[in-house]
Amino acid sequence: MTRAKHIMIEGHHLFINIIGYGEPIIFLHGGPGSEHRFFLPHILPLAKHFQLILYDQRGCGSSDPLPGNNYSIEEEINTLESLRKELQLEKINIFGESWGSMLALSYAASFPERVNKLFLTAAIGINNKGFNMFKKELLKKISIKDKIKLVSTDRKANKGHASTDDLLDILDPYYVFDKNNLLKKSKTIMNHTVNHVMVEDIEKNYDLTSHVEQLANIPILIAQGSHDILSPTIIEELLIKFIPHAQLHPLEDCGHWTVIEKPDEINLLVEQFFQSEVEAIKK
Repeated sequence: MTRAKHIMIEGHHLFINIIGYGEPIIFLHGGPGSEHRFFLPHILPLAKHFQLILYDQRGCGSSDPLPGNNYSIEEEINTLESLRKELQLEKINIFGESWGSMLALSYAASFPERVNKLFLTAAIGINNKGFNMFKKELLKKISIKDKIKLVSTDRKANKGHASTDDLLDILDPYYVFDKNNLLKKSKTIMNHTVNHVMVEDIEKNYDLTSHVEQLANIPILIAQGSHDILSPTIIEELLIKFIPHAQLHPLEDCGHWTVIEKPDEINLLVEQFFQSEVEAIKK
């Protein structure tokens, strides 16, 4: 059963989509600036066992924009905490994808007593070093021809003569292992303003290195594509080194869009990881 609706969080509408019944899992989409539909329909088999709680972050998808475009990591942490309270959940399981993995870690570091488990995929790292490395590694992969197209399209976008979709049409093929998987991605909306403002905040303020002790008692599983822009080996340096109890599961023949390229494997990992929480509660 699907229950999609707007709820009021701190004076602004937040769009949520709740699917299925059972132990809740809150999904944090990437971008920043994307929306919850990125996960659909790929994670729907999980609704047989869990309640899937998806939502569009501030200014994303069908959620209200913030006045003054005051988007920040701190704002998103507070939004997630307000959502937890609104849904009357004492503790939450979180699935964070790409930028959503950074948000998941940030929330857990701020409210460790409110988190059961973290499942991260297409992870970036524990601080802005990973975010900056992601951009550098992506640029290495882009062909000269596409770099030229990217610069030209970006200039047009700044003048209002091209859209974010035009930019993504150039970049998206570099996010997958197999370009045929581009056709499996649901049509989503990217908010360029949210992306721009959040990227600046991430570059300036994302650093959890002095807060890793807050994560020490939270089970964490990371599923990383073998051919992600940040490979499993790089994630060992950017994340596992700081959170040694976290488990790293490489996904073979997979790029950054793990949910789209390897949905069956992701769903099985999620089911096994969070099902153990359900079984522990029953005992």
